[in-house]
Amino acid sequence: MENEDESQQAEGEDEPKKPAKSSARLFLIIGAVIATGGSAAAGAVLGPSLAGKGHAQTAAAPAAASSEHGEEGGELAALDPIIVDIREANGDAHHLKVGIAVELGKGVTDEEFKRQVPRIRDSAISYLRSLKFDEITSPAKFDPIRTELGERIAHASGKAKVQRVLFTDFVAQ
Repeated sequence: MENEDESQQAEGEDEPKKPAKSSARLFLIIGAVIATGGSAAAGAVLGPSLAGKGHAQTAAAPAAASSEHGEEGGELAALDPIIVDIREANGDAHHLKVGIAVELGKGVTDEEFKRQVPRIRDSAISYLRSLKFDEITSPAKFDPIRTELGERIAHASGKAKVQRVLFTDFVAQ
């Protein structure tokens, strides 16, 4: 009889689990997949429009920061990144990528600024190519480089058109 009781208990363990638990788990998994897919679709549809708004707010942040310091900030205009080759003392070439945003002077229109972009880029490229790799990788030289580049850009575009030059990227490889 003990063998019969043990065999009945063993058979009871092999019975399928209750469907309520497995169906609840299945619904949970399906719900998670639907929620993930829905949020991915919403991101794909709404992302580009929201990214544009976020970029405009980010670009306005430095101008707002300069207002806090008693300076009245103008509108920011970003240039396309500038990529130049920089040489080491031994002659090895490295790439330097610099992103620049220009804080426009009072009353300067976008159209006026766009006419100055070739002069600004030429001035920036000429200056950046004159630098050595050791200079651009030295933390002590970063601020003097920014200052000199700002002065050259302001001179090339007309001092009244540019209040300040900001680095948005500065990558040396």
